[in-house]
Amino acid sequence: MNPSANVHNVDGLSLFQMSLQHFQEKAKDALMNIDMDLRRTQEWLEEQYSHWQTEIRQAEDALTQAMLELKRKKLMKVGERTPDTSEEEKQVKKCKARLDHAEDKIEKTKHWMRAFPEAILDYEGPGRQLKTQVENTIPTMTAFLSQKIAALEQYQKLG
Repeated sequence: MNPSANVHNVDGLSLFQMSLQHFQEKAKDALMNIDMDLRRTQEWLEEQYSHWQTEIRQAEDALTQAMLELKRKKLMKVGERTPDTSEEEKQVKKCKARLDHAEDKIEKTKHWMRAFPEAILDYEGPGRQLKTQVENTIPTMTAFLSQKIAALEQYQKLG
């Protein structure tokens, strides 16, 4: 004697199948967004490197100009006194600080330009695995669920 399966409702399986398909769509979108963000970040780092190179050149030029102004002022004599050079000295300090800041920023940018590709590699393995699951395994699972739901619905009609 065969005991019956006592199937009354397959709505739970249908709901699970829809949730799985919804997850697949969201996961595909997320993976695509991550890929775009990675590309944008790489481009941004390259732009920052160019920006800070330009900033260093400009800061060096400004520092050179400020130092020339300071030397010129020190060589000037007003009678027996040397003129006040405090403004020129402040400008030299300001230009040195600007140069130091730009050099610090370019070093940090270089660090991230080296570190970022390694971080991408760390992501790519698990990311590829998830992409495979999302693109291959989930469609297989939803097809399997469709077959089982159809079979259970046929079984319900018999009973």
